[in-house]
Amino acid sequence: MDKLSFWHKLAFIANICWMATWFIKYYTIIPKGDLQSTVIVTGLITANIVNFLVNGATCIYWFRKKLAGKVPRWLIIVNFIFLIAQLYIYIK
Repeated sequence: MDKLSFWHKLAFIANICWMATWFIKYYTIIPKGDLQSTVIVTGLITANIVNFLVNGATCIYWFRKKLAGKVPRWLIIVNFIFLIAQLYIYIK
């Protein structure tokens, strides 16, 4: 597995935790305890850092024309949409 592909998959999982964290704020979808704490930490801290770095690296690969075939296109698009949502929420 390519390193960039691994990091995109990790960012996707962290972004799902980020979305779950925002749902936990209003609804009880995960029982309180260790799992909920892990999801919250992964969602609020790891997702922002990893997603920003992964999208930055993807842009660099894309501008250098070395991105072809390394990562599925849908994964790049979804991670970028999550990045836009995260920036909107934190800048707002």
